[in-house]
Amino acid sequence: MKEIGYYNGEMGLLNEVKIPMQDRALYFGDGVYDVTFAYNHHLFAMNDHLDRFYNSCRMLEIDFPLTREELTAEIQKCVDAAETDGAVVIYWQSSRSNSKRNHVYPDPSNKPTLLITITEAKAMDYSIPMKLITWEDTRFFHCNIKTLNLIPNVVASQRAKEAGCGEAVLHRGNQLTECAHSSLLLLKDGVLIGPKLNELILPSISRKHLFEIAEELGVPTEMRDVSMDEVWNADEVIVCSTTKVTAAADTLDGKPVGMKDRELFLKLQKAYFDRVEREIGWKLG
Repeated sequence: MKEIGYYNGEMGLLNEVKIPMQDRALYFGDGVYDVTFAYNHHLFAMNDHLDRFYNSCRMLEIDFPLTREELTAEIQKCVDAAETDGAVVIYWQSSRSNSKRNHVYPDPSNKPTLLITITEAKAMDYSIPMKLITWEDTRFFHCNIKTLNLIPNVVASQRAKEAGCGEAVLHRGNQLTECAHSSLLLLKDGVLIGPKLNELILPSISRKHLFEIAEELGVPTEMRDVSMDEVWNADEVIVCSTTKVTAAADTLDGKPVGMKDRELFLKLQKAYFDRVEREIGWKLG
């Protein structure tokens, strides 16, 4: 396949597309992004991802110029240019503008930018449970906006890698928030549990889907404050994100967690995999 890059209407090979030095994403991280995947040119869950993208733009007061239909068409054009029937990761972002560095917003004549990348997607090996670490959540109070400002997430992810783990579980004191680049859900006594959505937690599309699937299967759900004690004592610890879809974890800080309700977890996981296959034809697991 070809890895594709796109910037403000210019499309080419990923390593050849240029970005102006005055894009506000470079100076301030002044922008938002979203991620989904496609298989055989079919985009997954675009309505959900577009909802979140445009909501992030609204909360950062970025007047993104393209309609949903126009943005989808540009993304589809890039996916098609990758020349593969396999799975690809779709990343797109918009910064406030390409303009001279100034903390205040630029003149409205400087329109928001659009950057798109298309890269190869590879499904993880779901037969191997994930290993996690805990990490104090030091992010600001706009975690519900999918902004480009991800330094605490980057550092937490690096600490997880150094520990031989796949994710870092973020917490504020004893309160669970989410992972560095995923959501964290629990199964306890047959109930799917996740932290309630607020300014500390990104409204994950995969999390949203998993709650929908649980309700379709008649599995009780709860969204509320969740303590780290509950994570340690959960029947199952579930990591979900666009790239991971839904995966189980078996260790946290080197100690065993979860893996006590395999039947229910695998039922939920299979239902999510089936949803992906129905929508775009990609067979996971």
